[in-house]
Amino acid sequence: MANSDETLSKFVLEIKTKYESLINDWKTYKNDKKEEESAKEDEDLLLVSSDDLSRLVTEVQQRETVPPKPQATRSSAASLHATEKLKEELKQCRQQIQNDMAEISYLRTRCETAVAECQQEKQENIRLRHDVDSLTQQLSQQSEYCSSLGSACCTLLWRVSKNENTIQSILVGSKVEEFLTLISNTLNSYVMTYKSDWPDSKSEESQFVHALCGVITNIAACAFGRDFLINNPCGLQVIDTYINVLEQAPNGKSARLKNLIMMALYNISINQKGIKYLSSKRGLIKLLAWLLQDETATENQVNTLRLIQSLISVDYSLNIIHELLEELPKPVLQELGVDKNKEIRELVKDITDDIQHQVRHEQ
Repeated sequence: MANSDETLSKFVLEIKTKYESLINDWKTYKNDKKEEESAKEDEDLLLVSSDDLSRLVTEVQQRETVPPKPQATRSSAASLHATEKLKEELKQCRQQIQNDMAEISYLRTRCETAVAECQQEKQENIRLRHDVDSLTQQLSQQSEYCSSLGSACCTLLWRVSKNENTIQSILVGSKVEEFLTLISNTLNSYVMTYKSDWPDSKSEESQFVHALCGVITNIAACAFGRDFLINNPCGLQVIDTYINVLEQAPNGKSARLKNLIMMALYNISINQKGIKYLSSKRGLIKLLAWLLQDETATENQVNTLRLIQSLISVDYSLNIIHELLEELPKPVLQELGVDKNKEIRELVKDITDDIQHQVRHEQ
């Protein structure tokens, strides 16, 4: 629009200029004509009629009052194209904004739903945590009750089993195998649970486990009990569990438990099948040699020496003797031979004599 006004102004200015120029030319022409008439009266004169002049003046005035129709220029066409392009972009932006607002509304709805679900889950977790704490407390109380009950019952059974006449009555029942399996599982679980943090020997669980082992020790102390254990698969499972406990339980803290196990194994070794079964257990001599050197309790050392003596006393024990000499060096035997405990000294002397006898018999 500004370009059209500027063009019109220029056009009007040109018309005015031409008009003034015509007037001046006409005045000049008249003066020149007068001069020519005065100088050359005989020459023909070129005259312009008043009608022509009037028509010329009217035409000039019309051009001043009626502006020319503006024509589209290149700049106006480019502006129009840019305007249309901006309108289209504005329309697309508005559409994009509407789409984004719809998506935001959808996401807000989902967020509010997720927050509500999260709050419900939190409340549910709080309720479940409360239930878990309550059940844990009940389980702990139940466990303490079972341990106390088991300790009391097994302690009474341990005392009853000291009487050899009651062993047969105990072993002829229908729950014997279940009882032996219970002993194996309880010992394995006990060792796995408390291997790194061994409980005090006065705790209910410790007394329960000791009573179970004490019952087996008393059962193995009579011929009928030894024969029953060595011929029953559940009894052999108990023997294997005993050997595993000797290896896994920490020395020192588990001295009482190992002492009961060692006495039971020694009682089993008195049986002919029992000594064969124990002799067939690979690594047993190495385990006993390690216990003898690492265990500080005198009673445990005595029972370990008794079991070693029992194992090397049979006729086919030559391989066991060679393994013993490899695992238990002579300096260790010599040191034990001068121990302050008389029973240890006597056992070491008997073991040394048995070794020498077997070696001479081989030669």
